[in-house]
Amino acid sequence: MSLISIFYKTILEALFPISEAERRILSLTPEQAYNLLPSAPSSPIPDTYSVFSYKDDRVSKMVWNIKYKKSKPAVSIGSYALYKKLIEMSLPSNSVIIPIPITNRRKNERGYNQCELLMDAVRDLDAEKIFTFRKDILLRRQHTSRQTLKGRQERLADAKGIFSLNPDDLGTLKDKTIVIIDDVITTGSTINEAMKTVRRGGCQKVYGLSLAH
Repeated sequence: MSLISIFYKTILEALFPISEAERRILSLTPEQAYNLLPSAPSSPIPDTYSVFSYKDDRVSKMVWNIKYKKSKPAVSIGSYALYKKLIEMSLPSNSVIIPIPITNRRKNERGYNQCELLMDAVRDLDAEKIFTFRKDILLRRQHTSRQTLKGRQERLADAKGIFSLNPDDLGTLKDKTIVIIDDVITTGSTINEAMKTVRRGGCQKVYGLSLAH
């Protein structure tokens, strides 16, 4: 972990100590949380799916702990829920699971990509090797400012052209089913742009899957 990410984590923990509500949800087993937390509403983007409702305070706190604190209990809950959803989707064997990438700048700040954390934990759950996991297919081309306080139109504009495909994978995705993992879908602009980018690479079977919406 870099000095920047250590400093970033230390500041976050000092400013936002874990609350009692967070302790309660993070003390649950993944199975308990999966059965307790409310399901997500329908996604605004075709061919995208989400597990939990982000409007629920427990869900938003869990996602926040994954995104900013690299919480192992939160990652365990999130990855279990995503794996259950992947199985439920009845995907072809050897479907390729990829994470939404973040820029090097953002990764240096945090020390990790939260979507990669979730995907790695899903891979650990995939004991039967049903899926293929790749981190190098989708690339982030540009850095954007944080999306939290932005309106829909700003988010849509920011998302255009932010992704590209690894040149080594161009033309090799045609017969693959791709599932792109994200932590949260809000307007759907980011996941939609990611899916469009993969489709431009020749793959027609592309889905988005987020932990929350």
